[in-house]
Amino acid sequence: MATTTDGPGTPRGAATRARILAATAGLLSASRTASADGDGTLRSVTVSEIARAAGVYPNQITHHFGSKDRLVLDAAFALFLRDTTRLQAAGRRATSATAFRQVLARTALAMPSTPLVVRALASAGDDAAQRERVRLLLAVLFRQSERYLERVVTEHGWTSPSGVGRDARTFWSAVFGATLLADAGVTGGPSDLDLAGTVSIT
Repeated sequence: MATTTDGPGTPRGAATRARILAATAGLLSASRTASADGDGTLRSVTVSEIARAAGVYPNQITHHFGSKDRLVLDAAFALFLRDTTRLQAAGRRATSATAFRQVLARTALAMPSTPLVVRALASAGDDAAQRERVRLLLAVLFRQSERYLERVVTEHGWTSPSGVGRDARTFWSAVFGATLLADAGVTGGPSDLDLAGTVSIT
């Protein structure tokens, strides 16, 4: 018999949750595209906008995600992890370790989801639940990146003096920091940083 309730653990609830997440990701992507055509400022999305886009009531967002900040964080990371698959594809085409490091740095900074995820990370503040969610999502990113670097190093016969785990964490920390500074309008943005140098692969 089909389940009709909209609880988080039910098929209907899972479908609603997925629809809310997809709608939020779409709104975040649209806000990033609009900012690229305007003054470069990312516009925050509202609960009512998300609810309209997903075809749900605003209280369903709280029911399934707890808060708008949690939803935006999850949606931003979903976009970001999708973009990292493109980064990985670009890296695999590199024919030398130097070119590989440069491709990673250039592509990571150019990914449209990078500013979105940095803003979502910064919104965690002192909220313990949000900070724990950030830790979990970053752990997923670091683990996936480490596995990717390990495969590339093995395939090409390269080496990672610092270790691929440290390379992954250092690289993404530098990318996020550079993006945060650029978003804040600090003079000397990502283009002035040697992000490729944060990866020790040779």
